[in-house]
Amino acid sequence: MATVTPNNPPFSAYRGADKGSFAWDSTVRRWPIILDNAIADLEKEVQQTTDDKARQEGKTILDAIADLKNEIAADRPLRLINDKEDDTDDWNRHLASYFAGATWFGGTWLFNECYMYRRLHENFSNSTCWKQYDPFNVQKLATFKGSHGSVFDLAHKMPTLIQPMTVEQLEIVYDELIQVCLWGNATDLSLLTNMTEEDIKRLQAIEKDKLAEQKKRILVDDIEKLWEKIKSLQGSRVDFILDNSGFEVYVDLILADWLLQSGKASKVVLNCKAIPWFVSDVMPKDVPILFDCCLDRTFFPDHENRSEDDFIALETMVKRWKSYVDDGKLIVREHKFWCSGLPYWYLKSEAPELFNDLRQSDLVIFKGDLNFRKLLFDCDWPVTTPFKTAIGKEMGTEFTNIVSLRTNKADTIAGLPEGLKEELEKTVTPLEWRCSGKYAVVEYNGCP
Repeated sequence: MATVTPNNPPFSAYRGADKGSFAWDSTVRRWPIILDNAIADLEKEVQQTTDDKARQEGKTILDAIADLKNEIAADRPLRLINDKEDDTDDWNRHLASYFAGATWFGGTWLFNECYMYRRLHENFSNSTCWKQYDPFNVQKLATFKGSHGSVFDLAHKMPTLIQPMTVEQLEIVYDELIQVCLWGNATDLSLLTNMTEEDIKRLQAIEKDKLAEQKKRILVDDIEKLWEKIKSLQGSRVDFILDNSGFEVYVDLILADWLLQSGKASKVVLNCKAIPWFVSDVMPKDVPILFDCCLDRTFFPDHENRSEDDFIALETMVKRWKSYVDDGKLIVREHKFWCSGLPYWYLKSEAPELFNDLRQSDLVIFKGDLNFRKLLFDCDWPVTTPFKTAIGKEMGTEFTNIVSLRTNKADTIAGLPEGLKEELEKTVTPLEWRCSGKYAVVEYNGCP
């Protein structure tokens, strides 16, 4: 058997060179759209600035992003990163060791997609005036505004969710919150080109009948197994490896709030991306921005139709979240490894201090599609491969506390029951159940 490397996974890697595949569609269609949107937002900022140096640097960055688009379309070789960030040497070591001579279509889809965002960041990093600029911030805020209905609904529910409860009542609340946390991942800006507005609203819905209907689309359902673990927690540490900002991190915070209020956790750690990443991923700065948005009574588009009770419910909850941050119960942090191009099979070797720190956590919740892809090396596993096997020996044996909450937005999958794939494909296409975001998995590798 060939040696496993980032460019040679345990099974066939997904690559943009596979014409007609989802990886190919991403490379030829989705990535240019993402870069075009970043260009459009930056152009507006450049036009509005009165600083001559900022305007000139902004124009240079706009030209560089256009060049990046052309470079991808021409399938040119991946070059080294050219800036002075903390992760530059790591990226260039990986490029030289594993992807020497690889092109935009020839390298693995996982590495190349991460590399695209890192190359985009390089342009801002090398500037003076735009170092802290997030080219996706406008899109993040606009999408969160569109989630206003569910935002206020959940804020009203929160006092009921955190009152003293029996174990049976806690389980009922847990089951609902886990599903809301799962389907909140629908608002993924890097993949919204595949979903309609109605799809997103349906997946964000929190009514019990809709959740019951959506539960039928959870293809691997370890929700009850995970409850046995959470039920046993008391004053524990829980980590979230976050995915999207906006509505998704809002519901992550609601789950974190419930864990703290119920006494299941005494500390919750939110692990964020260090740079703008996959359009909507959470950076540390996005958490206080979300707090400020929720406390701004004019932020949401329907604010004039909202009652005083609506605002009080939301403000009470968010002020409690801010107090958690102040008291050290809610920790928001970043690490450069989350923005590498490598699968999480390399977490221990590339970031041993992070690996050992996460092992101290009683439960590590990986959110979203990209985290799932990275956990599973983003390759074409036989679909019935156990989750514990697919996440690799070190993650599978040294951790017994990993759960992935993921709506399916890419081909990568493992852990399916025997025969489920064949049964699904009697009525839906592989693209539908693997990549549309309308199906999901909750996969847990541990024991209670």
